[in-house]
Amino acid sequence: MTGGADLNIEIPMKILSDEKGYLDRQCPNENCLFEFKISMQDWEDKVSDEEVHCPLCGQIAPSDSWYTYEQLDAMQEIATNWARNYMLGEIDKMFGSLARSTRNNKYIKITYKRNRPVTFVNNPIGAKEEWNLDITCEKCGTRYSVIGSAYFCPCCGYNSASNVFDNSMNTITKMVQSLDEMKASLTEQFDMDTAETMCRSMLENSFGQVVSAFQKFAQCRFKELSGVEKRVNDFQMVDRGSKYFFDETGSSYETFLSSDEINRMKLYFQRRHIIEHNTGIVDQQYIDKSSDTDYSVGQRIVVKIDEALDLIKIIKKLSSWLLTLT
Repeated sequence: MTGGADLNIEIPMKILSDEKGYLDRQCPNENCLFEFKISMQDWEDKVSDEEVHCPLCGQIAPSDSWYTYEQLDAMQEIATNWARNYMLGEIDKMFGSLARSTRNNKYIKITYKRNRPVTFVNNPIGAKEEWNLDITCEKCGTRYSVIGSAYFCPCCGYNSASNVFDNSMNTITKMVQSLDEMKASLTEQFDMDTAETMCRSMLENSFGQVVSAFQKFAQCRFKELSGVEKRVNDFQMVDRGSKYFFDETGSSYETFLSSDEINRMKLYFQRRHIIEHNTGIVDQQYIDKSSDTDYSVGQRIVVKIDEALDLIKIIKKLSSWLLTLT
């Protein structure tokens, strides 16, 4: 803190970690402001002063840019209290000296009553309670913790496709499994029709979320194996994605899944496509590509909870096997 040509004051401020030794941080990107925790030891030993990466948006900024709003408020309060205490002390000195200098003056007499003393307390800045989702970077070993999902290591910026995929699949699974409870809660908050529509939409969207998570994972996994980056949309097409892996490793999707699982996977992927691109209304092109005998042209696809969970099960099984390929 600088208060003039001769005044250069440093106020030591201590920021505490939580019980697990993790430090609160917040993304400086105004469009993100994602809060996360990072091991205090790793923050001091591994993270560079020049570059810290936001686990959610990937923003890169110097290490002194990552204070949380709560920490900044606490630091401002400490600095304000110090400044107030300092100014009152200087005022007391100035007017006290002036009063003493006029004590024996017959013409001018100044009296001064000292300000009530202010106690400056520099308490350590606390941390929020620890969170459940702890992550260790596969590349640099940095330990950090988030609520929800994380895509980048705050230390090295590494994007772990497998961690992102696992987190996404777990989130989708929990959402699908809790739809009945959500419907009951939404019915109380809104009405039965609104609750039904919202839950049906979430269930239908789960197909797209699963496919999106898998295609990104498969693209990254194939790049790790081959060094070649294929179009992410290529992995929406089951046969094409399977052939990529077969040509590179000698193992295809059929190596790990039964023919029945492959057929169900293809069917669910086609249903996802018609839901996203034709509001679920069946057309002849869908029938030709999917060979779906449950629907006729003009009908609308109805997604069931057990189908969504079946798709998740198949994709988790396939992805776990893809991780074993070399």
